Amino acid sequence: MAMPAACLRLIRLAVPLLLAALPARSAEEVLGPVQQASVATPTVAPSAAKTTPETPAPETPTPEAPAPEGPAPATLAPETLAPETPASATTAPEITASITSPPPAPPAPINPLEDAVRLERIKAAIGAYRRGALAEGDAIAAESDDPAAKALLEWAALRTGAGPIPFARLEAFLRNHPDYPATGIVRRRAEARLIAEKKAPAAVRAFFQSEAPVTPAGRIALALALKAGGKAQEAATLIRQSWRQDNFSPALEKLALDAFGDALTRTDHRLRTERLIFAESATAALRNAARVSADYVVLAKARLASAKSRQPIAAKLITAVPVSLRSDHSYSFLLAQQARRAGNPEEAAKTLADVPRDPGLLGDGDEWWTERRVIVRQLLDDGDAATAYQVAAGHGAEDAAARIDAEWHAGFIALRFRDQPGLALEHFREAASIAETPISVTRGAYWEGRAWEAIGRADKARAAFERAAEHPIAYYGQLARARLGLPDLPLRRAEPASLMHLPGYQGVHALYRIGERELGAQLLLDLSQRLESTEALEALAAIGQREDDTRTLLALGKMSLQRGFPLDMAAFPTSGVPDFPVLGDPMERAIVHAIARQESAFNPTAVSHAGARGLMQMMPATARETARRANLPFDWPRLGQDALYSAQMGAAHLNDLLKDWRGSYILTFAAYNAGSGNVKKWIDAYGDPRKPEVDAVDWIERIPFYETRNYVQRVMENLQVYRHRLNQRTAYLIDHDLKRGGRQD
Repeated sequence: MAMPAACLRLIRLAVPLLLAALPARSAEEVLGPVQQASVATPTVAPSAAKTTPETPAPETPTPEAPAPEGPAPATLAPETLAPETPASATTAPEITASITSPPPAPPAPINPLEDAVRLERIKAAIGAYRRGALAEGDAIAAESDDPAAKALLEWAALRTGAGPIPFARLEAFLRNHPDYPATGIVRRRAEARLIAEKKAPAAVRAFFQSEAPVTPAGRIALALALKAGGKAQEAATLIRQSWRQDNFSPALEKLALDAFGDALTRTDHRLRTERLIFAESATAALRNAARVSADYVVLAKARLASAKSRQPIAAKLITAVPVSLRSDHSYSFLLAQQARRAGNPEEAAKTLADVPRDPGLLGDGDEWWTERRVIVRQLLDDGDAATAYQVAAGHGAEDAAARIDAEWHAGFIALRFRDQPGLALEHFREAASIAETPISVTRGAYWEGRAWEAIGRADKARAAFERAAEHPIAYYGQLARARLGLPDLPLRRAEPASLMHLPGYQGVHALYRIGERELGAQLLLDLSQRLESTEALEALAAIGQREDDTRTLLALGKMSLQRGFPLDMAAFPTSGVPDFPVLGDPMERAIVHAIARQESAFNPTAVSHAGARGLMQMMPATARETARRANLPFDWPRLGQDALYSAQMGAAHLNDLLKDWRGSYILTFAAYNAGSGNVKKWIDAYGDPRKPEVDAVDWIERIPFYETRNYVQRVMENLQVYRHRLNQRTAYLIDHDLKRGGRQD
C-alpha cells in the first residue's frame, strides 16, 4: 500500500538530516576480469587425488592472474551471455614475533540510504524483472522520484534480461550513466542488439565512437558498418582479427563468412582452427579446417584425438597426415606431444627446436608453452638440465602470465641445475619487467635475490629480498622476510573514505538491505574496479563485513591486492569458517582457514569439476573414510551444505594427514590436494623435504602439477596470515613451517 504523500514528504525531509549526522565511510578498487560477477554455485579447483600430470588444468600458467590466488573467482565467476560456441601434528615450539598491525576495527556504521517505502518499491520492481515481467517492473520503477533509485532499477532491468530489451534503451542507459558500475553485460547486450535489429551503419559507427567492441557480435557489426561506409580495408582487418580470436555462434559465423569470406585468408582459417583445437571444440575446428584444405582436416582430426587422450594415439592417425603438411607447425606440436606422452621428452625437445617463437605463426603461444613446460619438467626428472633449459628459454609465450612463468622456469634451471646465476639473473629480470601482481613481483624479486647470493653479491641480494618483502602476505615475500630475519607480519589497514557521491554506491546498500545479495555483490565488485585508493576500498569492505558476506569480502580483497592495494583484512576474512568442535589431536585452526580459503573461497556449497564438495572440498571416498576414523556420521549431501560439518570433517582429515606425514605441513598440504600416492612418488623423485639436506623451497618448485605447486604456496602464505589474525600474540616463521616434521620436531 502506498504511503500518504504528506508522510513521504516528511521522510524526504528527514532522511538527508539523518544522513548528515551519520559518519561516512569508504572503499575503493578492484581488478579486472571479475567484471559482471555472478554468485551462482561455483566450480572450484579439484581437491585430493584429483590431479594428473597430463591434465591441462594443472599445466595452465596463471601466476599473473587471480586464479593463482585460489578460487577467488570460484565464488564470483565472470558473468557472460549464453556461450556463442563452443595425522597428529607434533606441536612445534611457537616463535613469538612482533605484531605490527592494529587490532581489527569494527566496521563503521552504514548509512541508511533509502527509506522503507523506497526499499520496498525497489524490491518489488526487481522481483518483477526477475520474473520477466518487464512492463510491471517498469511501472513500479516509474513511481520513484529518486534519481539513485531510478538508475538502480534501470540497471537491474537491463541486467536481468527481463524480455527483449531494445538497443535504444540499452544505449540510453550507457550514454546517460557512463560511470555506473557493472554495465559490462548491458554493453554486451547492446552489441548483440545491433545485429538483431540490423541497425543502420551510421548508428553502429556512432555507438563505437568512444569504445571499441567487446563481443564478436559487436566486432562484426562494426566491420559491416565500416564496409558500408567505404572503409573496406579497415573492416577486413577487424574481421580477420576477430576470426582468429573469437568464438562465433553458427549464425554469426555464417554472417561473417557471407560478408567477408573473400577477405579471410588460408592463414586466418588455419590459425582459427588451431585455436579451436586447443579449446577442444571439435565440431567447429573440423568445420573450419575444411576451409583450409581437405588435407588439413586429416591433421586436425589427429590433433583433436591427441588433445582428448592422455596416452599416445594410434600411429595410423599420425601416418595418415599428408606429407605436404608434415612441415606444418601444427604437425610439429602433434609429434612433440606424442613423444612426450610416450616417455621420450628428448625427442619432443628435438621436434620443438625447429619451431619458431613467433606467436603469430603458432596460433596460441601460451598453449605451446604449456606443452613445453611439461616437457621441461620431464627433462629435469631425467637429469637433462641443458636440454630442459633450451626448451624453456625457446618459448613463444604471449600472455604476461605465461611469459613470466616461462622466464622463471629458464632462470630456475640456470640457477639451481646449471650453476649459471648470471644467466638466471637475466631471466628473472625479464620476468620482473612484466610482473604486476604481488605473486609475480615477489617471485621475480625473491629468485633474483637467490641469484645474487650465488654470484656473491650480498648487497644486491638484500636489495632484491627487500623488494619482495614489501609484500608480506605473498609466499615469496614471506620467504624473503625470513631470509632478511624479519619475524613480523605487518598486516596493512586504512581508514575508510566516503563514497556517497559515487554512482552505484547507494545502490549497493539498497540491494543488500532488500536481500538481493547477488546483485549487490556484482555492483560492489565492479564499483571497486573504478576506485584508486585503499581508503575507498575499505569502505566497500565495510559493507561486506556488515552484511557478513565473506565470499564477496574475500573476492574484493583478492582483487584489490592484485592491483596493488593492500586490503589485507578483507583478503583474509575470519568469518568463513564456523567454530567447529575439534576431533582428535589439537591442530592449528589457522590451517583450516588457510585450506578453506584456497579450496572453496569459503563457499559452503561449492562443487568442483571432479566432484569435491563443500567448504573443505572433500571427495566422497575421502569423506567416508574420514567419518569412519573420526566416528562421525557420514552424510554426503550435508557435506555440501553445512559449513560446520564440512570444517569438522576437513579438520579430521587434515589431522590424519599430519599423522601420516609426521607433522610435515608441505606434505600434508600437497596430499590434501593431490593425494598421498602422488606425494610418495614425489618424495622418491625429489627427496624428503623434512630432511635437512633437501631444500624445501626447491622441493615445492619441483612438484610436477601446476595446481598443486600453486596450492601448497597459497596455503602456506594463507597460514602465516591466519595465525596472525586468529592469534594476535604469536606468529610462526614460514621457514620453520617448511621444515616441519623433521627430527628436530
